[in-house]
Amino acid sequence: MGRTRYAALAALALVLALTSCSPRSHRSPAAKEAFVNSADRICADHLQAVLDWLGQPKPGSNYQQLATQDEGIFRIMSTSISGLEGLGRAPDPSGDAFRGYVKTLKARASLYRLAGVAEAHRDAVFAVQMQRRVDQIDALGDGYAHGYGLRICGIGARDATKGLGA
Repeated sequence: MGRTRYAALAALALVLALTSCSPRSHRSPAAKEAFVNSADRICADHLQAVLDWLGQPKPGSNYQQLATQDEGIFRIMSTSISGLEGLGRAPDPSGDAFRGYVKTLKARASLYRLAGVAEAHRDAVFAVQMQRRVDQIDALGDGYAHGYGLRICGIGARDATKGLGA
């Protein structure tokens, strides 16, 4: 009788676990709101880190300063991307928009890394081309972020500092 009881409890625990992970619960408005809040906290930390980094003086020539700045932004973005990916699968509806946003962040991070290498090698033309691509991808990524319902993710440092004289 003891084994039957434990088997019944195990079956009940399995049913409860599967029910709590079901697609239906993954679609609840509360689950999405909690996800959005967590993602926006990561993005708020990201914006603050970028603003702090940009406010720090960088030693060296102009090229070295720009290379250091781009590398720092790459590192900040990598940390933010890891945090966003660590949240798990974005609840529906519009989960694809969140995944699109994260993909654009990865592309932007790569472009910052390439721009930093170009600056370190004094290739201003290539660095400017990479910055133009960042700007283009920013617009796409911002659209994905807003499409998912994110409030802080999808705004850039320029937008975040409007009205502050920055």
